[in-house]
Amino acid sequence: MLTRQEILLISAALQFWAEEMNPEDTHLLKIYSGLETSDQIWRSDDIQRLRTQLSSASLKYAVANAGGTELLTTELFSTPEAAEQARPSETGQVGTLVLPELTNKV
Repeated sequence: MLTRQEILLISAALQFWAEEMNPEDTHLLKIYSGLETSDQIWRSDDIQRLRTQLSSASLKYAVANAGGTELLTTELFSTPEAAEQARPSETGQVGTLVLPELTNKV
């Protein structure tokens, strides 16, 4: 389950990657991701866009079964604590939904 503080850490790590590493070096991405098949190229503007999306995203919490394949409640919660209280059994788990900022599109 991701919290707002963890999103901030991810955003800071992305900023470090953009400033201190060569984001377009696919070899570095393979090393740090642990995926030998990762051939993605990340440009600085890609990283900044992702950071912006993460910082403006709304976090909601849901209760799912142990496998994370089915929601156990229909309600989305504003805090992880509220979702934990609504968890119907010890086998359920709380997951984080990262929702994009709502924009007024006409």
